[in-house]
Amino acid sequence: MKNTLLGLSLVAAALCTPIAGAEELSWRATSVQGPRMPGLNTRLGVAMFAQGETATYVRRITPAGPPEDGRLLIQVESVYHFADGSTLVMRGRETIRWSPQGGHVSGDTWVGEGDVVAGSGRYAGASGRFSFRAVTGLDTQTDGVLGDSFLAGKADIARSAAP
Repeated sequence: MKNTLLGLSLVAAALCTPIAGAEELSWRATSVQGPRMPGLNTRLGVAMFAQGETATYVRRITPAGPPEDGRLLIQVESVYHFADGSTLVMRGRETIRWSPQGGHVSGDTWVGEGDVVAGSGRYAGASGRFSFRAVTGLDTQTDGVLGDSFLAGKADIARSAAP
């Protein structure tokens, strides 16, 4: 009986954890190739959020295994940096088309999803899920195109209140 009451108490405490805010974010982003090292590819970008806010971001991409049948499973960490100093960190796994020459296939379109795992400033304690769709191989010489990759994403996040 004591174990049952303890278990119910822990569940009730978890359900009553204060949430400072829950929100849905949506954004559109573009990026360009950043530094590359063996086993690590970096993309540098700018994101425009639906609320009119901008952020710069860094995508760190590592292979999650060897290429198979023209596909490569990758692990990605994206860190968004906002003007007020706040950050938002997202991690996920994606499958992209991989060329026999050893690079991401230009013009590839794909979707991804993952977890919002951290944040700072107004996103301190952030957690949740995100998803996106993306395309590569854009012509950066075209007016209005800032990067060679485009991404449209959305996230549902919650922020825990400070204890």
